[in-house]
Amino acid sequence: MKSRRCTRRVAAIDAGSNAIRLVVADFDGPGSHTVVHRTREPIRLGHRVFTVGGLDDATMEDAVRAFRGFRQELDSLDVEAFRAVATSATREAGNRDEFLARILAESGIALEPISGAEEARLVHLAVRTRVDLSRGRWILVDLGGGSVEVSLVDSAGILWSESYRIGTVRLLETLAAAHGCHDSLHDWVRRQLRPLTIPPPDAYPGPTAFAATGGNIEAIARLALSYLDPLKLAILPGNRLDAVIHLLNAMTVPERIAELRMRPDRADVILPAALVYRHFAQLARAEHIVVPSVGVKDGVLLDVAEREAAATPSAPDAGSPESPPRSRPG
Repeated sequence: MKSRRCTRRVAAIDAGSNAIRLVVADFDGPGSHTVVHRTREPIRLGHRVFTVGGLDDATMEDAVRAFRGFRQELDSLDVEAFRAVATSATREAGNRDEFLARILAESGIALEPISGAEEARLVHLAVRTRVDLSRGRWILVDLGGGSVEVSLVDSAGILWSESYRIGTVRLLETLAAAHGCHDSLHDWVRRQLRPLTIPPPDAYPGPTAFAATGGNIEAIARLALSYLDPLKLAILPGNRLDAVIHLLNAMTVPERIAELRMRPDRADVILPAALVYRHFAQLARAEHIVVPSVGVKDGVLLDVAEREAAATPSAPDAGSPESPPRSRPG
């Protein structure tokens, strides 16, 4: 009789406001996994959603095409279970029901819009596998294209969390829509950030450390430190962040693409992202930012793996019949 395969292959799809990502990993124990496949589709779901209120036809077509490709990848890689989540752009889109129905009909993937609170939970789930949260309280800031999730956490869990409708794509597109205000990007972001805060000391003891997640903080850390190992924590000093902000502010988007070798969909959002991270670092009085190189997609992977482990019965005894194989997703 063949032995039960101990490794579980699971996947996560994160339909963010600036890009859509698929990651597939093999789990061979609690929290122990190896990523075997990644796909990133540069589809900006937040385009027009934050100014007009809905996904436009071209963006929807591109997303549907991407999800058809994801279905083929999930099947070809023999993924056992997966979860597909969508963040602020999808949950705010006036035509989201049409969008979700098309994704399901054409790919067989049920895309799940999640709340800011669920985003924060997933980020915390991922960060705690990379960062020792047992020493004091941490501010976690996860910045996306449409929102920023800010949490105060410790080893016991999330103490406080807030989701703000401030994101990189939203900032850029609302500035363009408000063209009559004549603000520079720097001034516009600073004005939008004024109401954003962290828990007051009278509610919770202040944070003792600060960690940031999202593709932009990883790109910023690479610029500031010249190298970023995704398997290790990076420590980004505040003065290095300020230096990156100064560099980016002096360059046009085409210059960032040509000279810094950035993707176009990173080059235009990285400066507002840096300003958001600096805002929260100053509020937290943090001298440096810890960059764990994880995010929502990693939390989804861990969440799926934990649910699969909880749902799978223990291995049968040598003399008992083998359990039937799990069906593939879809």
